[in-house]
Amino acid sequence: MIFMLAVIIRVLSNSCATIENLHGLDKKIFARVSSKKSFSLFLSLSIRQKMAKNIRYTVAMIVCIVCCLCIITTKSANILAILPTPSYSHQIPYQILWTTLSQRGHKVVVITTDPINDPSLKNLTEVNLQSSYYLMRNLKLIGDDGAIPWFNILRGQIWQVSQDLASMIYEHPEVQKLYVPDSDEKFDVVIIETFTLPSLYPLAYRFNAPLIGLLSLGIASSQYYIYGAPVLPSHPSSWEMEKDVTLNLSFWQRLKNFIRQWYHIYCVFNHFYPQHQALAEKYLGKYLGKDIPHIYDIERNMSVIFHNQEEVITYARPKTTNIIPFTGLHISKKPARLPKNLERFLMNAPDGFIYLSLGTNVRLSVAEHMIDIFRNVLANLPCKVLWKIDMQLSNKPDNIYISNWFPQQSILAHPKLRLFVYQGGLQSTEEAVYYAIPLLGIPMFADQFVQVNKMVSLGVARQLDYLNISEKSLNASIMDMLNDNRYKERMLKIKALIRDKPYDQLNNTIWWIEFVIRHKGAPHLQSSIAHYPWYQRYDMDIIAFLSIVIFVALLCGLIVVYNVVKIIFNCYAKTKKEKIN
Repeated sequence: MIFMLAVIIRVLSNSCATIENLHGLDKKIFARVSSKKSFSLFLSLSIRQKMAKNIRYTVAMIVCIVCCLCIITTKSANILAILPTPSYSHQIPYQILWTTLSQRGHKVVVITTDPINDPSLKNLTEVNLQSSYYLMRNLKLIGDDGAIPWFNILRGQIWQVSQDLASMIYEHPEVQKLYVPDSDEKFDVVIIETFTLPSLYPLAYRFNAPLIGLLSLGIASSQYYIYGAPVLPSHPSSWEMEKDVTLNLSFWQRLKNFIRQWYHIYCVFNHFYPQHQALAEKYLGKYLGKDIPHIYDIERNMSVIFHNQEEVITYARPKTTNIIPFTGLHISKKPARLPKNLERFLMNAPDGFIYLSLGTNVRLSVAEHMIDIFRNVLANLPCKVLWKIDMQLSNKPDNIYISNWFPQQSILAHPKLRLFVYQGGLQSTEEAVYYAIPLLGIPMFADQFVQVNKMVSLGVARQLDYLNISEKSLNASIMDMLNDNRYKERMLKIKALIRDKPYDQLNNTIWWIEFVIRHKGAPHLQSSIAHYPWYQRYDMDIIAFLSIVIFVALLCGLIVVYNVVKIIFNCYAKTKKEKIN
């Protein structure tokens, strides 16, 4: 590096000297031209001026190279990324990270259920876990009487699936090649999705590398507790509470949320984490011994945690310094063209069209009572409709185009789109804001309720209850939004607010990853509160002590008052008795 800089400086000095000599020679030529009017001297002058100009360009390029060499200080690193959740919405937000990191010269190994499969990315190696999607087939997210509470889904279904998924990952031959003792693999940082597989955290300990957390939705309250941030059971940012959180709750509603939230946190730390600790020791213990740190401590010491939460379209809340938000990384700046059959369908849509998609995690065929309602309402609309549905429709109206898949971003970017009817997914919300499309939300489970509520509060959406939806309510909501331009105007303001940042979202996220690599972690960003016991975090011991002191003082005061009154009463009774006698 020093030798290269010395050579460049030498070239710069020689170039500058050459330019000075040429300038001196130009002056002599000008003098001769003025006296002899020679055409050949004019030609000589022109050639030399071009030579000087070319040298200036060369010097400018060399200066740029020097600046780049001075700025770029992060050398090529080895990065292990684990994205284990078999859900497309948990994979797509991060894919641009792996492509960008590999293009910057880093060697990236990604364990994922949805590989990019781009042979041009020579520095990117992908371990395919697509077969794990079968574990999600038996998940029941919607019951006969409505959405199943998220805590029940977690404790009753997802926790078991997460154990099976962790075992599948540890037993995968390509993964085993990474962590067995005779492996030559070394990593400078390990990045893991922190959704429901804490048993994978000890892989960072195995490679003696800093750990970065990644999440495609809001952080759970149990994780906020681990990181040292406050737990807020009744605040809308606690998305796990679903429909039970709003900005104005009664005392009894808050009491109910308090009990539910803290009971769940108790279950996480006393049932879920011990199960995954046992899994980590089962697969890594025979290589690392029984001194594997507890996964709770590993998670508490994460360098940084990226979570997909843009403050404008989510509920702001207090959090620790090492929690870094990002948004819209998956959004394409230039969406692909629509397929020709879709183009032909939309060309004949003078009144525009509506796009209806209820996401990938909930099949509409499960919500059978909604199908007839949607079909009857959509058939009578003055515009055309694209409907993403996983089944064939009988008696399909001519103005409706159905498919089990659509290029969503290309559709949202279409100038004729007027309304997006969706389930409240975070990535879909980000895309709708980016393309400034008003929203009609029909949330069904998890964070969808909180997300739609937030968009409604911003004045860019309306919400319908999935259980109580009717043809009348659906038609009224759609027609209101189609005829009211204020939804579009407010969405444009939200879009401008999100984009008004002093940094690029992708570059900022990459910078933080490379920051952790350069400094081998970021412990200075972690909150010391994470190491406090629960009662000390909220000064519960002080509150309890003062409460006891106040109670004792009041009790003593009451005793004193009682005795004083008793003495006065006795004296009065004795005096009265003496007067009678």
